[in-house]
Amino acid sequence: MQTLFTGDPSTTVQYFPRVSIKIHCCRYWWLKNWEYSTLSFPFWRIYHNTGVGGVIEYRGTTYRMETNKVYLIAPNTDYSSRIEGNSIPRRGNCLCGGNLGALAESAREQLLANGAIGHLFVHFSLGFPYDNALKGVFPIDLTESLEAKIDHMQRYLLSSGQISTFGIGAFLNVQALICEILLGVEGSQWKPNTGDVRIAQAISYIEDHCEENLSNELLASRACMATNSFSRLFKNETGVTLQKFVKKKRIDYACMLITHTGMSIEEIAAKPGFSTRVHFTRVFCDILLVAPGLFRDLLFFAPALKLFLTVSASLQLVVRFRVYIGRKRLLYDCVCLLQIQHEAYRIFVNSEYCRMFASVTLC
Repeated sequence: MQTLFTGDPSTTVQYFPRVSIKIHCCRYWWLKNWEYSTLSFPFWRIYHNTGVGGVIEYRGTTYRMETNKVYLIAPNTDYSSRIEGNSIPRRGNCLCGGNLGALAESAREQLLANGAIGHLFVHFSLGFPYDNALKGVFPIDLTESLEAKIDHMQRYLLSSGQISTFGIGAFLNVQALICEILLGVEGSQWKPNTGDVRIAQAISYIEDHCEENLSNELLASRACMATNSFSRLFKNETGVTLQKFVKKKRIDYACMLITHTGMSIEEIAAKPGFSTRVHFTRVFCDILLVAPGLFRDLLFFAPALKLFLTVSASLQLVVRFRVYIGRKRLLYDCVCLLQIQHEAYRIFVNSEYCRMFASVTLC
């Protein structure tokens, strides 16, 4: 019997990893402030600075960002960032920067000459299991090949201004940049896939269909297993229940939309399949311990503590303070009474309420 010729003369079946590179953004900014107490997102990040001064801190290790290195940061890695000489706020952030491509060439040159740092960054996902394969910050040596790709990307972003659609050449250049940087991570550092192919297939399906109604019965039927048996197997393999994993993936998707789009919270709530904003906010708070609106504000605004000082008849210092995120008042008037003396004032300004915010304004 004659077999159908497929174009491959070999009869050996080959299997390849299921990797799908999804690019969320690729931008070239200037930075004067980059102080974030905690950065952690469910996607990969690539950083390259064209000037010295950037600092990344992760688990007690300080990475002073060099121009001859590229920095790869794995998903869900908790790290801090700052500009050399600046202090990282205990909470919140202090960001001062913008798109270099939106400026005239003379304005760009003046900014960089006055100490601003050129900062190229790429955010992307690989899908399961590679988005969950490792954590950490990985400095990668800048080879001639990587330098050429970065230079091409910088020139493209500078010439395109407020670009929203990438051409095929620029897109393939970013893909090649990502692949070459990932090759800089030793193979031994990648965790092996889940041992059960049914769980791997279920996780891939969840990631691709997180906006749908993903019941335990549906996912179990796709694995050709009884619901209870599949639920037990899933928890044994992943360490979490099936529905908790589904909710986490939906919130991860929402975080990506909050970070990279201008969609409203109502629009974002509908995308991962939540029936109402109230339901979305409740699940978001349960997982990230912060409301989605405040999560977005914390990305772009430094929390500010405003103090209102008056003196009472008994010579007590009455301190009322309000906390703002952007224009939103997060904490209403709180009152603290202090006897007027140098030591008491020193204790107050060194207290937790002052240390936890990036900027303090006396009114």
